[in-house]
Amino acid sequence: MQVSELPNTVKQALGVEAATDLLNWLENELEAHQTKEVPVSAFIARQKVNVLMLENVSNLLLAGVPVLINKGGERQVWSVPVDLTYPSKGRVGKVGEIDVDAVYGDIHFDQQLLKQITLVAQRMTRKSIS
Repeated sequence: MQVSELPNTVKQALGVEAATDLLNWLENELEAHQTKEVPVSAFIARQKVNVLMLENVSNLLLAGVPVLINKGGERQVWSVPVDLTYPSKGRVGKVGEIDVDAVYGDIHFDQQLLKQITLVAQRMTRKSIS
């Protein structure tokens, strides 16, 4: 898009130089956030984290909305937040994040991360009960 294609009100309000800067910034942001299609969808990544939490930590932990992140080069992962939930209150708060490889579906975690998520969930539980 060219500055000349912007509405006159935008060009008048910002001036041509600022409007050009805005267009350049928008184009860079859009380009940076465009992602090529990945084999493992956000839905699948979320399911994988939900199963991991259920089998290894607690049924009160629920995966949130995954965000696709470029970890350098061609490596992309879904960063999936993990929230503590209560049936009566819904989502209480975030207790951690788990990465899921967007190409192969591998879940990136170790026992230390699971322990950390457990401890944060326990602290959050104590605070919400008090």
